[in-house]
Amino acid sequence: MLADKYIFEQWDCPDTVQAAVRYTSFDVVYEGMMASSIDDGGLEFRGTEATLKLNRSGFGVYREGVLGKDNPVVRAESFRDGTISHMQNFFDCIKTRKEPNAPVETGIAAARAGQIVNLAYRRGGQIAWPPKTPV
Repeated sequence: MLADKYIFEQWDCPDTVQAAVRYTSFDVVYEGMMASSIDDGGLEFRGTEATLKLNRSGFGVYREGVLGKDNPVVRAESFRDGTISHMQNFFDCIKTRKEPNAPVETGIAAARAGQIVNLAYRRGGQIAWPPKTPV
């Protein structure tokens, strides 16, 4: 092993995880795993009528009940890595002082859910946020 025991235990991470997050008006269920490069990794958003598959090469919408040859019903290929556009917008906003396409508050809100799920994992179960008792 290349990492010492302290570092390994500090960064312990399961290879498969399932999490349910309950918001005031909706619930989100997340499933993640260390996976292969099949479908270029990416994300899947599953609804009752369709699934959105999203990865660096593009996206596709797959309707429930539609034969495989007719799916995806909508597909678009990426014309370049979105990180380039994201970073260009960030640097442009530094120069112009304009609001970025993705405001920092949105990034914080998006990251918060993952951090709360990690905290619940470390504590072995459910937690409420904001906490009812000090963390």
